[in-house]
Amino acid sequence: MSPRARPHPHGERDALSDALRVPPDFGPSNTRASDADRERTVAILRGHWGAGRLSVEEFEERCSEAWQAHFVGDLWHAMRELPVAAPVRPVPLANSTPGTLALTVGIVGATLLVISLGLLFMLSLPLSVTAWVCGRQARHKAVLVGAPRGMAVAGETLGIVGTILGFLAFAGCAAFISAF
Repeated sequence: MSPRARPHPHGERDALSDALRVPPDFGPSNTRASDADRERTVAILRGHWGAGRLSVEEFEERCSEAWQAHFVGDLWHAMRELPVAAPVRPVPLANSTPGTLALTVGIVGATLLVISLGLLFMLSLPLSVTAWVCGRQARHKAVLVGAPRGMAVAGETLGIVGTILGFLAFAGCAAFISAF
């Protein structure tokens, strides 16, 4: 019997020891497995077989386990004693993202207002108010966490200027319409 195909020294594993092998980052082991999960597991097993970590018999046995798995925990059981890459954690967004949003919305609102000579104030006014609010919130958040706040201040300033110009355009349109 090859060293890879030897049985576990304590006989069959109990469910608790298998549950402890499931990394907690991947969710509960009682989640239903999808076909894509099974295919991914078989592909990983194929890679381990190609690297020489599994014999042909073990590979076929584990692939059979993977294809018959109903739950994610069963898929992890097919991956037992094999190295698994660490889960990819989502990268947190930079602290300047709300400031970037404020600046972008402020630029769009100001551009609409200037290009249309104030006639699209119905669109630019809500954008400018949104930039003002987002910039203010981003600036306050940046102060709390000690992040740079340049984009937040720029977005807030564009929002204030765009809001004032939008209301002036509204007043001008109202005056023009009431003159007739």
